Amino acid sequence: MLPQKSNFAAEPPVSPIDMIPTLSCPLLGLFGEEDPNPSPAQAARMQEELDKHGKTYAFRMYRHAGHAFFADYRPSYRAAAAQDMWHRVLVFYDQYLKA
Repeated sequence: MLPQKSNFAAEPPVSPIDMIPTLSCPLLGLFGEEDPNPSPAQAARMQEELDKHGKTYAFRMYRHAGHAFFADYRPSYRAAAAQDMWHRVLVFYDQYLKA
């Protein structure tokens, strides 16, 4: 029997915060304050690093929202936050991806 090929990369994964120094594109972060991953503290730490390295970004933290607050098929859905989030996504795309 042949050994199965692993789906894992040879190198361990890199934390997003460790990628900030080499980030070469604008970053959009839309978070729920009740989300444990990333937590509000982790999002704030990421924002500090982005500022430290002079990166372009837009962040928004939604009150009373948890993970996947924009998924209308889940109990975590928050309509007002989801509508605002989608608006921000489209504005961000228009600003940074428009040809």
